[in-house]
Amino acid sequence: MEIRVARGLDGLLPLEAEWRSLAASLPEQGFMHAFGWQLAYLQHLEPNPESLHFFSFYADGRLVAIFPLRHRRRVVFGIPLRFWELPAHPHLVLGDVLIAPNQDGGALLRQLVQCLGEQKELPWDVLHLPDILEESCALRSLRAASLARTIYAPGWVSMYFPCPDMETALATTKKEYRRNLRRQRKKLADNGALTMSVATEGTELDIAFAEFLRLEASGWKGKVGKGSAILLHPKLYRFYSTLKDQFSADTRCLIFLLRLDGVAIAAQFCLLAGHTLYLSKIAYDETWQAGAPGNQLLYDVLEYCCARDDIHRFSLVTGPLWAVPNWHPPSTRLWDVCVVRASLPGLLYYTARRCKTHLLVPARKALQRVRSGLGRLAGARGGVQK
Repeated sequence: MEIRVARGLDGLLPLEAEWRSLAASLPEQGFMHAFGWQLAYLQHLEPNPESLHFFSFYADGRLVAIFPLRHRRRVVFGIPLRFWELPAHPHLVLGDVLIAPNQDGGALLRQLVQCLGEQKELPWDVLHLPDILEESCALRSLRAASLARTIYAPGWVSMYFPCPDMETALATTKKEYRRNLRRQRKKLADNGALTMSVATEGTELDIAFAEFLRLEASGWKGKVGKGSAILLHPKLYRFYSTLKDQFSADTRCLIFLLRLDGVAIAAQFCLLAGHTLYLSKIAYDETWQAGAPGNQLLYDVLEYCCARDDIHRFSLVTGPLWAVPNWHPPSTRLWDVCVVRASLPGLLYYTARRCKTHLLVPARKALQRVRSGLGRLAGARGGVQK
């Protein structure tokens, strides 16, 4: 096994053809495995592109694995630490490595750790893999590697709809909510004709992208609200524009629009990878909030997915709180994993994490139970006195 190390944009670009071929071979290919995703991140969101390294594994001259890791320093628990970590950003959401299906991921990960130790100019204390899915290449490899001082921390969830048919997709959605959607849709339709369209390429996709950006900046994300709209941040605009261009090369960027009498009132920016359609961003016109235009479009997109034989799952990527009480879709666990090196800072960090998990957290829970018990006791005594 040969390991080659490249860095930054100059290191990524020569890997394009091999990267795309390896990603296409993955049985559970996700958007985070795509070359275009990595390129868009590196060009527009990574503050220090030269910190991102690509550890590429070759067997008999064939690329079989890629570990994209950035090197950075930060202080945790008051301890100065040196990290190798998967790229993380609020607009990345999920991360993973790429490992060919016929490879021993555990063995590759052990070789990676050894290789990281040989990077004398970039010493490390913690290998950090945040926001990885239960079924990811990274988590399977970590469990197979059985490395010492590995900390597994469960995170939030990633929600999805299975899409063989609408009955299966909505099996966990409350019937009352489905009735509400129909009632709200009827009220919207009283104001004009409702139509759903999907754009995948060319001028049509560019127009839909502009409509999506306009809608996203029109409400609470815009200038008069939180100020987080993509249009207000040039780097974010370039990131999503690059994603559009990269994924549209093989019609895998899909922008859905719900129109009322020809005017867009809801939009979804989606990416297709493997057999999963990922909902990357949503937007809607708050003027029509009573009609739930965003959820109406979600229902339409589910119908679209169920009508396509090549889409097996519609992923919400994260576990958005708006989806929990009403749609209540199935979910898979996200994990945050650290492999800690036996350096002095690393051992201090490992000890602090273990103390927090096994001492501080249980102590806080015990204190909460005591306080709750005392509160109930005081309430009971007050009732007796009355």
